[in-house]
Amino acid sequence: MQTTVIFKTDKKLKVSAQETAKRMGIPFSAVMNRLVKEFVERKVITFDERPSLKPTPYLARILRQQEKDLKSGKNFEVFNSVEEAFADLV
Repeated sequence: MQTTVIFKTDKKLKVSAQETAKRMGIPFSAVMNRLVKEFVERKVITFDERPSLKPTPYLARILRQQEKDLKSGKNFEVFNSVEEAFADLV
């Protein structure tokens, strides 16, 4: 027998969770059922005050540029071994 659970949460959080589940190819209800089941089985829940890690605008810009360079084949070299990569340092 199944039942319905209603609770309040931040709308943006709900939408993000639903989108994430969709990208993973699983129903959002399956995510929630798994979380509840794990809570009951383990009798543990973790709350974390740490903010999620997010790159600074400067680092984000560098990472985007590196992705472009990698796709275009610019500004990088391919080595066959670690020794070859660091040969100029020895």
